[in-house]
Amino acid sequence: MPAAAPMSRDDAAALLGVPADADPAAVQHAYLRAARRTHPDLLTDADETERRAAADAFDALTRARDLLVESAPVDPLQRATWAVRPDAPPPRAPQRGLGGPLVVLALLGFLLMGIVVAEHALLGQGVPAPAVSANP
Repeated sequence: MPAAAPMSRDDAAALLGVPADADPAAVQHAYLRAARRTHPDLLTDADETERRAAADAFDALTRARDLLVESAPVDPLQRATWAVRPDAPPPRAPQRGLGGPLVVLALLGFLLMGIVVAEHALLGQGVPAPAVSANP
């Protein structure tokens, strides 16, 4: 496959349909919109030559997006927040499951009831019966 021809910033912006000074979010939005039209995997009824042409168009879109995003002016403080140590573990996704405050409180209540029952069993007192009112 031959090397792709170099693309200027203006050509890349025109290909994606954004201004040359567009921010990275606008560039990414335009790229995704164009990719939905030209990605070769979405052309299920196309023949091989059409799929090859779509692949070349998609590659040009990707190069245009990369050029515009990489050369976009970014605030140095914002760029510093993107920096990640290479030895840092990947961020964990929020987990769902047991662990909320009510669940912990319920588990502590059951633990306390178990301790009371075990204490009564060790002392030979049995489990205390609940008080029943004579008046209905």
